Amino acid sequence: MSVEDLRAAKADRLDQNRPDPVDLVHQRGQLTARERLAALLDPDTAVEYGSIAAVDAEGRWVAEAGGVDYVGSIDGQTVIASSTDYTDRGGGYGAARLERLMGLALEHRWPIVFFVDGGGSRARHPRVGLGHTETTGPIGRFQLFDGMAELSGWIPSVAIVSGPAFAGHASLAGFSDFVIGTFGSSVGMGGPPMVEAALGLTLTPNELAGVEMHEGTGGIDLLVADEPAAIDAAKQYMAFQRDLPPGEPAAGAASVGDLVPAAGPYDMLPVIDALVDDTSFFELRPAFAPSVITGFARMSGRSVGVLASQPSAAGGRIDELAAVKVGRFVELCDTYEFPIVTLIDSDGCVSTWTDDDGAPRFEPGVTRWHTRPIMAHQHRSVPLFSFQIRRARAMSHHVMAGSPNAPSIPVLSAGWPTVEIGHVDGYSAIRNTNTHDDIIEPAETRDRIVRLLAHLPKAGARTEKKHSVDTW
Repeated sequence: MSVEDLRAAKADRLDQNRPDPVDLVHQRGQLTARERLAALLDPDTAVEYGSIAAVDAEGRWVAEAGGVDYVGSIDGQTVIASSTDYTDRGGGYGAARLERLMGLALEHRWPIVFFVDGGGSRARHPRVGLGHTETTGPIGRFQLFDGMAELSGWIPSVAIVSGPAFAGHASLAGFSDFVIGTFGSSVGMGGPPMVEAALGLTLTPNELAGVEMHEGTGGIDLLVADEPAAIDAAKQYMAFQRDLPPGEPAAGAASVGDLVPAAGPYDMLPVIDALVDDTSFFELRPAFAPSVITGFARMSGRSVGVLASQPSAAGGRIDELAAVKVGRFVELCDTYEFPIVTLIDSDGCVSTWTDDDGAPRFEPGVTRWHTRPIMAHQHRSVPLFSFQIRRARAMSHHVMAGSPNAPSIPVLSAGWPTVEIGHVDGYSAIRNTNTHDDIIEPAETRDRIVRLLAHLPKAGARTEKKHSVDTW
């Protein structure tokens, strides 16, 4: 076979030579697999893997189908970038394309960013009756699922769901550190044909497992309008893996204390925005367990995790889902060496809520779920800065900042003048003193964090993984 034959086989999979599938994708307001990755990666950095999958019985080259896989870079950072192609074999993974790149990710610490819409894995070449001789295949130690499990906590992973993602594709999203969904997309383990066969129900993918539902239940980390917005969010997330030159404080930094009333609910998001570098806060899971806020930001250019109570949502009380949200976020920050800034104003941990009709609803399991974030703090080695804004009742301070006797106690534990001192805990009738290193003016908060961060250099490259990141 000649070079011309090889070129022809590869050209067959290019967008310009597939006008009908490309038109269908564009009619849905989406990008093709190659357009997605071109928008994600820095220009002229992509190296494609696995474009030729087999040789057929007549000795002709067989191009890979179902997606595109590259090694490239995002803002100068080397990444593995992959996109399924739903118009081609349902976007099924084949020929061990991504598995091969997972081995390189392990060896070189390359993050993974991938689009995972598709109907599930398919059989690799050769297929029965086709007579193909495979040119690519398993190289290295991984299959898809064990590869993602092994890479968890070792390299950052971002999954973008911008269409129907079912079966194995949904699992790939579930393994990822950060999952972005676009409106109208779906994530589920069994697709509409399976549901119809089993239950006789005819549902669209979005009716069955829409990302809008997953946003409120924690199944995705961020819901955005469309693929360009998802690509921008993926780039923002990846940018926090490195520090930047010192940034400017927000205009309201000096008057941050005016945002907190002496009593009653208030929104903690403006407080966060006033303390971090201007416009740098990037919130994760905003609709899931809203009594707790999690996200990344910058403090004088340094990447930090922000963990805060949200007094405007149920008084910042911590229930089971909020505890899950806190625990996973602490693990995520600890894995990737983000110092944590926590702002506490909470009525405590609760096991009973009130329904819309005013009736009490019992929530079981408080004896176990409140320990989950405390365990995460116990194993945390990144520095944490704790600020009690007003209340830290019951176990809320332990959940948000760890035990005061943990191996890694806060670098600084401070209170604002609005702090509640000497509250009698209604559950156990003990006096909660909430001891602190200092009581400070709110306007001092940012400066204290920035100055202490300068004394805490970022950890060097690790040679061993700390721990995996909880998938929930």
